Amino acid sequence: MLGRHVYRVHPEGEEWTVTKEGEDRARANIANREQAVTEAVRLAQADQPAKVRVDNDDGSIAEERLIGHELSDDLRA
Repeated sequence: MLGRHVYRVHPEGEEWTVTKEGEDRARANIANREQAVTEAVRLAQADQPAKVRVDNDDGSIAEERLIGHELSDDLRA
């Protein structure tokens, strides 16, 4: 598969939720943002190439982290 798996960290009520795009269920519900980002990075590292996208309360992107090497990077070189 070309492309990165995307793990999203977003607020949901009083918690932060970690989801993988394309899946219906959350991977984790965590009390604070820092721990949710740490969990998303852990999941992404096990599922490379991946991206962690952290959303603000309004749905805008606060931060993105690329993890691992993508095969399509080689094809562009």
